[in-house]
Amino acid sequence: MRLLLILLIAVGFAPTDAIAQRPGRVTIPANRPARLDAEFHRAETAWKSGHSLLEARARIDRVLKELPGDADALKLRAGIFMSMDNIAPALEDARRAATLQPSDAEAHLLVCEAASRMGSRAEASQALTRSAELLLDENALRETNSFYVRLSRCAEELERYDAAEAYARTALAGDRRNADAYLQLARVFVLQNSSDKALTVLRQGADAGLLNGALLRADRLLVPLADSLNTPR
Repeated sequence: MRLLLILLIAVGFAPTDAIAQRPGRVTIPANRPARLDAEFHRAETAWKSGHSLLEARARIDRVLKELPGDADALKLRAGIFMSMDNIAPALEDARRAATLQPSDAEAHLLVCEAASRMGSRAEASQALTRSAELLLDENALRETNSFYVRLSRCAEELERYDAAEAYARTALAGDRRNADAYLQLARVFVLQNSSDKALTVLRQGADAGLLNGALLRADRLLVPLADSLNTPR
């Protein structure tokens, strides 16, 4: 094995940081050196914490300065921009990611989310449909059920309530411990003037120990149902 490694080095094919695989992590993309991969994941952690958006933006900018065609970095920056309520550059990054990776369901979902908030309903609707189509084929996609909740929210914003209901039901069927799926399905029922169905879903979430009146009061659509959630059936 040592001899093989020596020979590989001699002909210029030695393993590099760009293709290194670290324990517990996925393989680093071939065009992303280890130092930039570390920046990527630090940016992701800072963004998900919700308390360090400027740090997240600075770190992911470093990645994209050297690798402007890194689609995953573009998706991450789009999400960061969305969290900063900076929608125009978020849409631009999402579009670029979708162009670079046209079979990436999340890239199209980001286009839908950003375009919807920009008021570009036709683009958002097209991206929604494309993302849903691709998601069906991505059986190994991480956080699939959370993606369906996001699809439902996009459909809700576009007033495509039948689609919003279908996506929320899919999310809930895939994970009965997903509190957001209960809340989203209930929201759709309220918008469809089916408060009884909404309350049934919310009670199911409460029975599972996932929902309470305080959570409902944080959502303007569900506030009228908050007191009913704690009353006898």
